[in-house]
Amino acid sequence: MRRAVSAAAAAAVVLVAMSADFASATGGEQSYIAADGTIQGCVNSSGHLRLVEVGSACRSHEQSVTWAQTGQEGPAGPKGDTGPKGDTGAKGDTGTQGPAGPAGQQGDTGPQGPAGPTGSQGPAGAPGLAGVHVVTVSKNVAVLDVVDVAATCPDGEIATGGGWYLPSSDAQSYGSELHSNPILSGTTPVGWTAGFLNGGYEPYYTASVYAICAKTG
Repeated sequence: MRRAVSAAAAAAVVLVAMSADFASATGGEQSYIAADGTIQGCVNSSGHLRLVEVGSACRSHEQSVTWAQTGQEGPAGPKGDTGPKGDTGAKGDTGTQGPAGPAGQQGDTGPQGPAGPTGSQGPAGAPGLAGVHVVTVSKNVAVLDVVDVAATCPDGEIATGGGWYLPSSDAQSYGSELHSNPILSGTTPVGWTAGFLNGGYEPYYTASVYAICAKTG
C-alpha cells in the first residue's frame, strides 16, 4: 500500500505539468475539475491513474487523489534595504544689492491759482424764537374728583414745552396724574394740558400746569 501511495504521488507530480491542458479541455473533460480548480483521480496499487468525475468514489483497490491546476502563492519576499540618502545640493550665492540712486531735486512752488467765484446765497433759515416766557395755570382738585388743567400760550405764540407739578408736598400722596401732553392747533403746539385725580386728600389739593411759550419770526 505504501508503494501504491508513492506511485500515486509520482503520477500527481507528472500531471501537475499537464494542468494547463485540463483547463482548456472540452466540456466532457471539465467534469474531472472541481469548482475550486482541483482535479479528481484514482490510483491503483500498480500506480496506474485514472480520472474520475467530481464526487465519484474510487474502486475498492484504488486510492483517491486530487491535485491543483495552479500551485499555491509563495510567501512574500523580504523588504529590501532603504537606499542611502542623496547629497544636498549646494546653496546658490545671494546677489548683492545695487547702490541707491541719488535723490531728485525739489521742484519749484507753483503760482497761486485765481480765486473762485462767490457762491450763491443759501435759503433763509427757519424763524428764531423771541420773548420766551412761561404760562402757568393752577386749579384745585376736590376729594375724589377728576380735573383737567390747561395752560395756553397767547395768540401768535407757540409752546416749546410744558409740564405739571403739585405745589403742596402733602397732596403728592393722594394726587394722581392721568395724562400730560401738548395742546395742538393743527400740527402747531400752542400750550400744555394735564389731568389729575384726587384720591382722598381733603378738602382738595392744588395742581399746576405750565407751558413754555415764545414768539416766532
